[in-house]
Amino acid sequence: MRPVVCVGLAALVTACAAGKSARGSGDPVTLEEGRRFTEAAVTVMQAYDLESRFQEAAALGRFASERARLLKDPGGEARLQVELGRVLSRQLRHEPGLDAAQVLDLLRRARRLAEDSGDARARVAALDAEGMFHYFDKLLAGKGEWAPIVALFEQSRDLAESSGDTRGHIVALFHLGLTQQFQEDFTGARSTFEHSLALSRASRDPLMESYNLRHLAGLAEDRGELQLALEQFEESLRLREQVGFRTGELFALVTVAQVRSRIEPKGTSALEPARKALALALELKDPSGEREARAVLGRIHLRREDATSALPFLEQSLANAESHEDWLSTVDLLLDLTRAHALRGERARVEERLGRARAVATDHGLKASLAQVEKVERELARAP
Repeated sequence: MRPVVCVGLAALVTACAAGKSARGSGDPVTLEEGRRFTEAAVTVMQAYDLESRFQEAAALGRFASERARLLKDPGGEARLQVELGRVLSRQLRHEPGLDAAQVLDLLRRARRLAEDSGDARARVAALDAEGMFHYFDKLLAGKGEWAPIVALFEQSRDLAESSGDTRGHIVALFHLGLTQQFQEDFTGARSTFEHSLALSRASRDPLMESYNLRHLAGLAEDRGELQLALEQFEESLRLREQVGFRTGELFALVTVAQVRSRIEPKGTSALEPARKALALALELKDPSGEREARAVLGRIHLRREDATSALPFLEQSLANAESHEDWLSTVDLLLDLTRAHALRGERARVEERLGRARAVATDHGLKASLAQVEKVERELARAP
């Protein structure tokens, strides 16, 4: 993403200079100059965001939106406020300490500003960003209901399509696919991801192509089509390497390792991408990535029936998930630890971990996770 940052910053400087020149001469800043400034600022913010450089992205967003306000560019101000809210929403999931209520308030103000401005692109982005805030709350913490989240993404999709906002259309479709996937409408999710993927390829958007491939691969993995899943995960990884999306590479390496381990449970081919993912997470100081990398290393050792090697990775990943209030991952890791203790014949620890997994899933309304708890309980009941 560094080349994108450099190009975006150059465009931003040019746009700032044009605005300053116009104000110095007494001429009004044109809509086109305002649009160039906004697009350059959003491009750099998104590049920073993809590198998990949230503080730099947020600082730029605050500066740029204030500049747009002073230049009386309501559409640009709205678009920049939306992007700031999106960045802060992602930062919430990676760095504890932000006030979630304040972030949601910012997103709602940005949406009102977008509606008042009449700027269709800003409205598309605002609807989608608010939807993603609630999506993560629902997925990770079990808060809220799916229907209003889906409604926000559907409004974003429809407006993007009618206004000719191709990128907004691709993104909204992808996010709708996520809601279908996690409501277990796998057929609907597959169709939606394929639609978004086709638009991504037609518009030559490798980043969104990589996102859709990643989730199509996840669906293939769940169907047991492991070779197809591996091919799609590896293609997603290649695209992320191509655009320099290093945080995305990290998560792509995790999925490649995961599927290799499922194809060859006793083999070692999964260890290399998993170790690369952990090294990259530590380099990037990405706690979410570190959690996933340690988890997949633990699971690889677990499939090789090496519970002693698996336990430290799983326990470190669990501590990370709990500290970030990622209850979905917490339940998954407690179940992995349950299996590890079962391999070691540690019955008391098995019951302790399993009871904790059930309690977390129940307390946070994680129905799919609760079903997984019950599945593990049945597996252990059948074990000799």
